[in-house]
Amino acid sequence: MKNYLLALCLAFGMIATDNALAVYAPLTGSGAVSRSNLSSSYLNGTTASLVDYSAFAVPANAANPDSTFQGTLTLTNVNTTGSFTEVGTNLQSSYVNPTHLPAFSYQFIQDGTHIFPINRGLLTTSHADWYYILEPGRVWKETGDNGYSRVAIPFSLQENGANCTHNGVLSFLFKSDGSISKVAYQIASETCQYFQFNMWGLATATYTPQTISTAATAITAYEAEVAARMPTKAIAQLAVDFPSAGITVANIGSEQTASYMTVFGVAVDGTNYVGGCNTRYGTYPYCEVLDLPSYSVSKSVAGAIGLMRLEQKYGGVQSTLIIKNQIAKCSGSQWADVTLLNALDMATGNYTSAGYEVDEGSTAALNNFFLVDTYNAKATHACAYTRKVTPGSKWVYHTSDSFLLGTALNTTYKALAGSTKDYYTDMLVEDLWKPLKMSPTTYTTARTIDSVAYPFTGYGLTFHHDDLVKMGEFLNKNNGSINGTAMLDTTLYNEAMQKTSNHGLDAGGVNSKYLHGFWAWNAASTDTGTALCGSAKWIPYMSGFGGIGVVLLPNNMVYYFVSDNKEYGFKQTLIELNKIRTLC
Repeated sequence: MKNYLLALCLAFGMIATDNALAVYAPLTGSGAVSRSNLSSSYLNGTTASLVDYSAFAVPANAANPDSTFQGTLTLTNVNTTGSFTEVGTNLQSSYVNPTHLPAFSYQFIQDGTHIFPINRGLLTTSHADWYYILEPGRVWKETGDNGYSRVAIPFSLQENGANCTHNGVLSFLFKSDGSISKVAYQIASETCQYFQFNMWGLATATYTPQTISTAATAITAYEAEVAARMPTKAIAQLAVDFPSAGITVANIGSEQTASYMTVFGVAVDGTNYVGGCNTRYGTYPYCEVLDLPSYSVSKSVAGAIGLMRLEQKYGGVQSTLIIKNQIAKCSGSQWADVTLLNALDMATGNYTSAGYEVDEGSTAALNNFFLVDTYNAKATHACAYTRKVTPGSKWVYHTSDSFLLGTALNTTYKALAGSTKDYYTDMLVEDLWKPLKMSPTTYTTARTIDSVAYPFTGYGLTFHHDDLVKMGEFLNKNNGSINGTAMLDTTLYNEAMQKTSNHGLDAGGVNSKYLHGFWAWNAASTDTGTALCGSAKWIPYMSGFGGIGVVLLPNNMVYYFVSDNKEYGFKQTLIELNKIRTLC
């Protein structure tokens, strides 16, 4: 009887887990919904328009669906349909076909009032500009839909070969027999500093019902994913939950312009307080699966954690293995004394200009590294820098150094574990991300487009905000351990987390350091006003292009922000969080 009742709960989208109970609660409405946008006639019509994202959300009076989706959804005319408007940038002409979606034919499985794609993470396509990321969505019924059930599925377009991420939702009506309306899609937000746009349309579609052999296993994994998410509250609830602190919630995230903020939040004592998720057309309705690009946060995650994990597993690799010996392209003498640790520190001694991000922002780096897709092309540029100073003595920002590190990690790991192995998949996804219960979105990374398919390492990951706080707590609160077992090399970890007297090399100023793939900021700095701490206190953080940060606070909090207006500050937020629990 107990198993039968559980099966009924699951059928109506309910699971007996505290963290997921609210998410899986069955819909209790009658289905009588007053709808002005995305109506049944709209979804079967010919004209699309931009609408408030509330039209894609589950309405308050939604009823449980009486149709079941399991099979393939195909959009049949994406190359010829839709509208596109660039917003505030002027780069459309630099792309081949940015105004249309890639070909779309993917399998989905319904689980009660939830629906999710079989394939998760970054999905390569044949499109000249875009890859897909598909996320779990919702299914419900409205009386105005003439016996059909309604679906909303969050998705993103990510620039192939880059990390710009454009967030959208698609919606349609269907029946179990394969009947389907047109599919409305809308993109009206992004994390992308240089290319911002709205894209919307109505695509003709087919639904092919199928029995998917892995459905039961996939449903179990999806339910476990939802159950494992850290509980969330609105950012405003911080002031309610910590009333004696006297915090001003409006100051949290205030150093990023609100219209350019994708999402921000604070993990405190097991709760993720979330703000943002705004778009140009209202609040994004599926914030929990909003896709967030890493940009250079990947240097800390794929690069630093990758080397720390390799060192913990095998020992002696970070300072004894030489770039020249691990990477055939780096055959010049300038790489004969550069270690993997030097590459992680971006202190190889090889560069053109020591000016702050001069090499990184050069035309040569853009054309010969960032805009090329193959390993050979990227490595040729990365290995071409000439010797200027002794390795380990000067920091010069080079994403190309991170690429070399990732290449060396992969070649070293293959030599140690087997030629078919992959350092990102095995040492990070299997050893760390899955035990940490991070989302399947993190299981993939951008890679070179060739037979070797090497991870970019310096950029190219995608997260949910839940992944950011889990990663942050793993590093900060749990000291790089899982269930009490150290997963990272202790020496490298302690140094990177500013637990020793080695604070790293100057990185843009005396109060900014870089050490083992992590930035550090001195909270005793008066560079931006009154010091937060009375004496030196170096706070480690991860940082990404455009305005992304994951700050690992010494009071066991994690603060994160994802934005795209090149605003990187977080001092005002830390002033408020210091009121809850001291950082100094």
